[in-house]
Amino acid sequence: MEKNTVLLQDTEAFMRGELDNVTVQQNSVVLDLVQGSYVPYGCYTSAPLPMPLFDALRVSWNAAAPEGTAVEAQARVMVDGNWTQWSSFGKWSPYLHRESPPYRERGPVQRWPDSLQLDSKCGTAVQLRIYLYTKNEKVSPFVMLLGVSVRMVDVIPAHGRPINARLHLMPYALARRAPVLRPWMDMAIALASLTNRWGADLLPEEFAQVLRDWRPADDCDPRNLSFAAAAAAQWGFPTWVAYGNLGLLRAEVRAGYGAAVMLQAAPAQVEAGLPERRCVAVRGFTTEGGTPQVLLCDPCAGENDFDCETAMPLDEFMVAWDNVALLMRQRKTNTPPLGRTRCSTWIRPLGSEAPGVYRLYINGTEHLLPDDFCAEGGVLACSLPDEHPHATTAHRHFTFVEPVQGGVELAHGDTPRKYTVYAIDTAGRMIVGDVTV
Repeated sequence: MEKNTVLLQDTEAFMRGELDNVTVQQNSVVLDLVQGSYVPYGCYTSAPLPMPLFDALRVSWNAAAPEGTAVEAQARVMVDGNWTQWSSFGKWSPYLHRESPPYRERGPVQRWPDSLQLDSKCGTAVQLRIYLYTKNEKVSPFVMLLGVSVRMVDVIPAHGRPINARLHLMPYALARRAPVLRPWMDMAIALASLTNRWGADLLPEEFAQVLRDWRPADDCDPRNLSFAAAAAAQWGFPTWVAYGNLGLLRAEVRAGYGAAVMLQAAPAQVEAGLPERRCVAVRGFTTEGGTPQVLLCDPCAGENDFDCETAMPLDEFMVAWDNVALLMRQRKTNTPPLGRTRCSTWIRPLGSEAPGVYRLYINGTEHLLPDDFCAEGGVLACSLPDEHPHATTAHRHFTFVEPVQGGVELAHGDTPRKYTVYAIDTAGRMIVGDVTV
């Protein structure tokens, strides 16, 4: 691990901190259990973490937060020998309309939605804490990872040993994904690119729902890296945010991991249609042709999925990159998803009263889709078999639709066709089923 990044993720590391109404079990922090019931809230506070001189930090957490529970990560920094006040990064759970805090300036600290920056001052240490909440005495959230990464000052960037290597990541085009989630879909695509190479077969829309920041629109980026790390962990993939350099990215690729990064577009690229900032997945490096290049899965690069496998001159990449990376590790075979599972559904026609409308049934019970399912943030889509099989489900062609009379309207063709219907709610839970029409 880089010396500017600290991850607390096992019993030994957590036990060095202060436990208030929480305990450590199976490498995770959970609420105390008293006479068979979990206490309503508790807090874990880390020991002070000495750091190289820094001027910005980012916090990451991986937690399981079942319905009725939530977690809230906070941080403070040592400046001129004194601790600043605690800064919160917002309550988080897949089941909340989770919001990161708005920009705020207090003393030397500028708190952005997913980071802290110091103005004219430098920090020397960090302390983390995370609150656990539950409204259900029988259920507790549990925290498997709590991490911090700082941006060091007065340090010569390390480029690392040059490498010629490419990873087989899955490319997905932004243009083919759900339009309603587009402002932060590129980040969800980057996560899907990293996880699906390990056989996860997840849709970017599933990630986009769980990492969505419901903060009211403001001048800050709608993409929240802390929420993205927490979202990836819902499917069992340890993920965190780190400040790094070219040496870090090369080391990740050399180890076979890849990374998600944010790039700032040049004025000419903005005029050509690229967004000012976009999230991409780094899939390798090459020196073919004599010019060092970074290999990317860039969801904004084309209309078709495999047009998104691009190469960018290294010098141009270093100008565009903000030296922040989302890093991921493969989930262990014995690690189940943290509640983000799919539910199968039977799909049956409504009948003569509404020709072409089909409703969903779960365990024999009708599951009506509210009229405002999509207006409230849900995603409803259907797909037909393509001419050739795809490496992942996300490569299929999707048609995004609205609910009709509690179900979905499917067009009849000249010959029977098998539709697959997907309904993804704002917690990332997906109901999926097939029907021949």
